[in-house]
Amino acid sequence: MGTPEENFEKGVEYRLAGNEAFKKQDYKQALANYYNSLLYLKAVGGQKEKDKYKQRSEEQLVMIYNNMTAVFAKQERWERVLFYAKKAAELDPENTKTQFRMGQAQLRLENIEEAKSLLEKVLSKNPGDGLVKQELAKVALANKQREEKEKLIYRAMMTKLVQEKDDEK
Repeated sequence: MGTPEENFEKGVEYRLAGNEAFKKQDYKQALANYYNSLLYLKAVGGQKEKDKYKQRSEEQLVMIYNNMTAVFAKQERWERVLFYAKKAAELDPENTKTQFRMGQAQLRLENIEEAKSLLEKVLSKNPGDGLVKQELAKVALANKQREEKEKLIYRAMMTKLVQEKDDEK
C-alpha cells in the first residue's frame, strides 16, 4: 500500500473501472472493481490521518455502494440491493439514489408499505422523476393485488363457515 493519497486515488480508479465494466454489462468485473475500491477507501489514512480523508472517502463509498446496488438490481438480487443500499444510507441517509434503490428492493421483496414510504420520500424531492413514478405505480398495483388476494381468502373463509353451518343443520 502507498501513501494515503495514493490509496485514495487507487480506490477512485477502481470505482471508475467498475463504472466502465457496468456500462459494458460486465457485472462480475464491475463488482470486483467495486470491492477492490472498497478495500482501498475504507482504510485510507489509517489511524493517523483518518479524519483528513473521512469525508472524501465516505462520498466515494456512497457512490460505490449505490453502484453495487445498480449491479445487483440488474441481476435482480434484491436482498443484496437492500444490503448495500442500507450501507450507503448509513453514510448518507438523505441520498435519493440510495432511497430509490431501497424502495425498489423493498417492493421486490414484497415489503410494500416500506417501499411506498421510501419512494414517496424520493418523489417529494424529485417531483418530475419518471422512474420513481413508475415504481410508485408498481406499488399501487402490488397493493391492489394484495387486497384482491385478501378478499379471496376472506371469501373462501366465509364460504367454508357457511358450509359448516349448513352441514350442522
